[in-house]
Amino acid sequence: MFLSGMLARGRTRDKTGPPLRLARLARWLPALVWMGGIFWLSQQSKPLGQAASGVEAVVAHLGLYAGLGLLLVWALALDGSRRGAGGEEPAWVLASLAFNLTVLYGVLDELHQAFVPGRTASEADLGLDAAGALIGVGLALLLPRLAKAQRRSR
Repeated sequence: MFLSGMLARGRTRDKTGPPLRLARLARWLPALVWMGGIFWLSQQSKPLGQAASGVEAVVAHLGLYAGLGLLLVWALALDGSRRGAGGEEPAWVLASLAFNLTVLYGVLDELHQAFVPGRTASEADLGLDAAGALIGVGLALLLPRLAKAQRRSR
């Protein structure tokens, strides 16, 4: 009886599985689309055009990876699969994981560029990617606090 009850509960959970998996995918979809955009840009021989200055390249790296870091924090914060019985993960855990995932994607992006004609892998670009990730993750941590402080002041 006990085992059949456990199996019945397990089957009930499986029936609700696909909608939950779809909701989890929806949370990750913006970050995955952003990663696809970065990959597409990395595939281009000259993604910023012929007359791209060094400043434009710096802004592009910082902006793209800040956006990715922000989206990864958001996806990780909404994804309840890693939470324990105690509730939410501490913000620093999510921030650290998002930062590391963003930098890892930057490493993979630079490796990818090494095989694209007209492109090279660069440690300087990876440093800019990491700085962008830090900006994005920092914003993801700062914006909710600023919003909360603004609500209190009203």
